Amino acid sequence: MNSKYEGPFTSAFESDTTGVIKQELITYRVKDGYLRKEITVRNFNTDQTDWHDSHTVNPLMSMEKK
Repeated sequence: MNSKYEGPFTSAFESDTTGVIKQELITYRVKDGYLRKEITVRNFNTDQTDWHDSHTVNPLMSMEKK
C-alpha cells in the first residue's frame, strides 16, 4: 500500500484486526499492455497469532490498439 495517500483507505489498513478472519485487496493495473487483476489476501488463524498471505495476478485483456 502506498501510504502517501491519506484517507479512509489508508486507515482501513492501519485499523485494529481484532475479530478479522480475512482481508483482501484487489488492484486493477495496466502493465506491459495488459489489464491485470491483482489480488492480495491475508487469512488469519482462529486465535490471530499467525496468518498466511497470498498474491495472485490474472491477466484480463490486452490494452493495445489494433
